[in-house]
Amino acid sequence: MSLTTPSVNSNFKEQIKMKRKSRWKKRLVLISFLAPTLVLYGLFMLYPMVDAFRYSLFDWNGTSATMNFVGLDNYAALTEDAIFGKALMHNLWWVVLSLILMVIPTLVLAVLISKVKKGRTFFRAAFFLPSVLSLAVVGVLWSKIYNPTMGPINIFLEAIGLDVLAFNWLGEPLLVIPALVIASTWAFYGLYMILFLAGLQSIDIQMYEAADIDGAGPIRKFWYITIPSLRNTMNVVISMVIIHALKGFALIWIMTQGGPFYMSEVVSTLVYKTAFSMNQVSYAAAQSVVLGIIIITFTIAFNIYRERTE
Repeated sequence: MSLTTPSVNSNFKEQIKMKRKSRWKKRLVLISFLAPTLVLYGLFMLYPMVDAFRYSLFDWNGTSATMNFVGLDNYAALTEDAIFGKALMHNLWWVVLSLILMVIPTLVLAVLISKVKKGRTFFRAAFFLPSVLSLAVVGVLWSKIYNPTMGPINIFLEAIGLDVLAFNWLGEPLLVIPALVIASTWAFYGLYMILFLAGLQSIDIQMYEAADIDGAGPIRKFWYITIPSLRNTMNVVISMVIIHALKGFALIWIMTQGGPFYMSEVVSTLVYKTAFSMNQVSYAAAQSVVLGIIIITFTIAFNIYRERTE
């Protein structure tokens, strides 16, 4: 036994070395795949976020060679800024309207299209087409649609004798946010519809057949089979809707630029104006940091809620 013990120990040590080498090889492979993405993410995402927070601690106009350190004064000023508070409320109102107009309606639309026997490809392409357009094109298009004198909406209302309902859709303080949300909904309907269509294909058809045998109608099948089976897809759609509503900029800037009288102002448009129109870069950085914290908090809270409900 004493003669074989050294050889056994040496074999055991060799096996340990081989396992360590294989582990290091796997780690190097993983690092080689992840490193480019992590470098780009750190360079274009994490670094600007950290730099924005750094700028928010100073008083800087974006061109001066000197930066005066003011600490948290910019954040204290935000608590007394009525326009920032109004813009933040508009963001929340945008989130609520987007959830109402996008989640369930796009799910219903996806279910209806999935039931179509002929022309399903045509309907998919037709509803997805607006998602291909840039938001600049969508903004210009819907600005023409909402035109109070030449827009098709008011022309149609006047033609059927409903002149009372012909408004200046982008000029009325109470109507401008809903009008913008409808334009945004039209632009993103196709994307969310495709996500729901992909989720519908993963539902077991036998569940619907069993429901038919039990005498369940289409509403019961939709409520008790379709919606629970699409929980994961719906969570993804809700997350995307919330994030887009909180950081939306292009459509609002093209159509109203936050007007009239700040009634369509959101935090992202206010940040742009503060930084590039009023040359208050540090104050704008503080506004953007607060918006980023809100978005991250919403996302984390929703993911925690989703994991607990699952």
